[in-house]
Amino acid sequence: MDKAHYIDRVGLLHFDRLLCLRNEYANNTCTLCQELCPSAAFIFLQGKLRLNPATCTQCGACIGVCPTGALSLFSFDHSKIEQRIAKEEHSSLTCKENLPCLGAFSVHDWISLLLKGRKAFTCNLSFCHECSLNPTGILGEFIEESIDEANRFVRSLEQVQQITKTFASPNLNDSRRLFFTRWVASAKEKKMLPPMITPLSAPSLERMKKILKPYLLEMNNPLVQEHFSFVHHKVIAQQACTNCKECVQFCPTHALSYNENETKILFQMGKCIGCEICEDICKPHAIASVKSSFDIVDFAYDRAKILIEHDLQVCLTCKCAFSYKGGEKICERCATFEKEHAEMFTLASEL
Repeated sequence: MDKAHYIDRVGLLHFDRLLCLRNEYANNTCTLCQELCPSAAFIFLQGKLRLNPATCTQCGACIGVCPTGALSLFSFDHSKIEQRIAKEEHSSLTCKENLPCLGAFSVHDWISLLLKGRKAFTCNLSFCHECSLNPTGILGEFIEESIDEANRFVRSLEQVQQITKTFASPNLNDSRRLFFTRWVASAKEKKMLPPMITPLSAPSLERMKKILKPYLLEMNNPLVQEHFSFVHHKVIAQQACTNCKECVQFCPTHALSYNENETKILFQMGKCIGCEICEDICKPHAIASVKSSFDIVDFAYDRAKILIEHDLQVCLTCKCAFSYKGGEKICERCATFEKEHAEMFTLASEL
């Protein structure tokens, strides 16, 4: 079936349901877009998350919070904003100046804006408090927290450029709605509204890591002690892991993988989005998330770390390979079967 069938489109806003964790994994409980949406435009139909065209306003407030990039605004290219900041002497961003809601920017986007041009800039948030998109204040908090985290991350790179938040009302005659009017008119004129979205930029996390790499040479110490919401660590308990392979098979970003002979489980923190599907699907609860310092080089270059190495042995009963933990060489499945059906293995001499 054509991929366009799985994309909900309301004007310029596109929702790729195939990228949505809530749709692809039955036990996933992600509600980030629903929590930020001011018009309750995300609904469930037949157990799948959908975009309701009757209530969606195309504001873009939900885009920045989505960890998989399932949401996007057509022709909204972050690289153009990066170029603008690099070019202008005193650059300032506000949702009133040809931009969607600032919720469309993820923390990765704010970091990229700071690093690309190596320049500080101002972000005017004076409209957020009285904005109709922010009735509960949740959206405004998300924007401010993303900016603050971006500033912390750039400081951890030993860089001085920061985003200054201002709440002073600028003298603007423009309306944010004009952003969409100009945008749609330009898109129609150039026949730029296809039936399916084609992203103009790489996913925000990948774009950020690419921009980050030149800064690594300038750091005195690549070990970062602070915790950031987009950097995740995993550990696997040696005795609990059965090497069932389910955590690797269900990882949506392939942050978990095997080596060639499947004796080692590898983890790439630069690919992990913290969805915790691996933890939810692990029956013995062997894998877990932990907070720890991290090597920024490992993060930027997606270096793999060995989480666990298995000693594969052949089970004396079923002759299948299993992760040997010591003792008699019988796999857990056979040992459990023998225990549950002990009467079947009782000898006549033992009666």
